[in-house]
Amino acid sequence: MEEELKTQLNKEDVKRYIKDLKTGDTKERAVAAYMLGIMGEKDKSIRRALTKALTDDNWEVRKWAALSLGEIGEKDSKLIPILIDVMKRDDSKEFRSHAAIILGEFEKRAASALPTLQDATRDDNTRVREWANWAVNRIAGETTNYQVNYPAERPKLSDRLRFAEKDSD
Repeated sequence: MEEELKTQLNKEDVKRYIKDLKTGDTKERAVAAYMLGIMGEKDKSIRRALTKALTDDNWEVRKWAALSLGEIGEKDSKLIPILIDVMKRDDSKEFRSHAAIILGEFEKRAASALPTLQDATRDDNTRVREWANWAVNRIAGETTNYQVNYPAERPKLSDRLRFAEKDSD
């Protein structure tokens, strides 16, 4: 039986990851951004540290900070250009589709993402296409003439990454 994934960090873990996010090497900073957003508590110190990481010199750190902030529900407009960049630059279908979800949750404030999301509706990956279409409709405030059965609750990035290797599409 697979061990249940730990979903909360203790205070010592949070302090260590915040420190790693500020002073670690590139890999440590990226891992810290992931861990704080995916499994961290939704406290102000985590949000502050991740928001500061949006200006990191390293692309992977910025990407993880933006995805993590989106995962914990932060809707700061600073995330939008980074998420657009994820849609354009990242090879991972999981990251692209999750960036589309977060952009869609911004609704009208993410209007600048529409050209990129519209391009993504023609992506090779079905999941990326569907979530990009969902995001375009959310941002444009439109309802579709056809019914796509999106999950009632959006997928969590941590769950999607755990099973990404098993997914062939």
